[in-house]
Amino acid sequence: MKSLRIIITLILLTNAHFLWAQEDSSGVEFDIYKKERKPLFFKTGSRLHLQIGGQVGAHLNYFRYKNGIQSDESAGYQGGFFFRVSRQRAFVQFELNFLRSRVFLKNGIFNSEINHNIPFDQLNLKYHTVGMPVIFGAYAVKNPLYKLRFYTGIEAEFLTKVNATIVQNNNEVYRLERKEKRQIFRNTQFSYQVGMGMDIALFIFDVKYSLGMRSLFKEDYRTQTHLFQFTVGAIF
Repeated sequence: MKSLRIIITLILLTNAHFLWAQEDSSGVEFDIYKKERKPLFFKTGSRLHLQIGGQVGAHLNYFRYKNGIQSDESAGYQGGFFFRVSRQRAFVQFELNFLRSRVFLKNGIFNSEINHNIPFDQLNLKYHTVGMPVIFGAYAVKNPLYKLRFYTGIEAEFLTKVNATIVQNNNEVYRLERKEKRQIFRNTQFSYQVGMGMDIALFIFDVKYSLGMRSLFKEDYRTQTHLFQFTVGAIF
């Protein structure tokens, strides 16, 4: 009888150990299964990344005549802010830029909008614009300390202030009134923009070119503008 009790005790202990091991093994397998079935996007690290920064710089603007023989150049400075949303190697950037420019337009005539001809030897023009480009780009090189970007997009420009003085053929100076400026200049301009830039640590450097889709002037003798921008900035 004593031997029988020992045998029964050993059988019960063996079954209890087997059941405990099976339960523990089942739990481990279940945890591993859950980990393997976890959706991939939790592991990729490709979440959207938002950057905010500021930039300042200079620009050159070429006003081309329709005959293609003569052109006028405008120079100025600018400053603004940008918001960049990137994911992996692609990004979208929104900008708000304030530009101040000065140009001397030579040998022209206003004739179609103010009901009488106004010839001039030189038009001294100072104007302020607000540019709002929306660009789409990609990183050709993307390292933690260095990035190389290429992009393209559309820019809307709004004319906010104009000071225009005409030097006529008889050397008299004539300042355009507000009504005349409204009849001569357009308040909005749309441009197609391409550019490239570098990010070095928190600093950014950009070179941009914008081709105006229509003339800033309502007069017939001018075409669109060619704007080159050179900016430097920092990411906040």
